[in-house]
Amino acid sequence: MSTTQDRDDVLLMARIAGLDLPPAFHDELIEAHAKLQSILARMPRDRDRGDEPAHVFVPERFMPVE
Repeated sequence: MSTTQDRDDVLLMARIAGLDLPPAFHDELIEAHAKLQSILARMPRDRDRGDEPAHVFVPERFMPVE
């Protein structure tokens, strides 16, 4: 989060969600939100809604190479 507007948006979302955080925790919430956004950006989004993890998981991809 780099701008005051982004910071205010995150704090507003927290209030709407029912979180009444004291100001001492605002920086921690802003940092956590930024990290969550970076994680979400890396998640694949090209799957159909019907794909379930058990149906698309290919265990051979995680097997040691011999």
